[in-house]
Amino acid sequence: MDADLADRARRGDRDAFAELVRIHQPALSRFAARSVSAREEADEIVQESFLRAWQQISRYRPGTNFRAWLFTIARFLAMARRKDQQRHPPPASLEPRLEPEAPPLPERLERLKREVDALPPHQREVVAMRFFDGLDYRSIAEVTGESEVTLRSRMHDALERLRSLLNPNQTG
Repeated sequence: MDADLADRARRGDRDAFAELVRIHQPALSRFAARSVSAREEADEIVQESFLRAWQQISRYRPGTNFRAWLFTIARFLAMARRKDQQRHPPPASLEPRLEPEAPPLPERLERLKREVDALPPHQREVVAMRFFDGLDYRSIAEVTGESEVTLRSRMHDALERLRSLLNPNQTG
């Protein structure tokens, strides 16, 4: 389905591209939210990703994974934003920040979330793309520029680490 819509979008069909946005926006929003600290920033990355995708649709190679191509754009935007924030940290706000509270998770799930968040960034990224975004290793390789072997190794290491942290009394 993506291939047909992307092909039509490459020929200037705005409705086809709008359908691609509708299909991929939820996953791209989750991806962006994990990549930056504030919801507003994530929303900006999603919007900018779709804008750039539309502007560069002629560069999309037919037959490749559209979602992976889109995630690549968002990943580079998020990395650039983080780098910029490190160079130019925002001034401290005088107003308290009011974030909506997330509903409480069962204790074990909350612990798993904390442990995933504590993984090294290169492991956390592959775990998130594989399990939260539903990308296969080939698509993750397209997004990150890493080999599938490297990604599988990172996933293995991450899962072993999570297993040992969550079940410290079990031996492999």
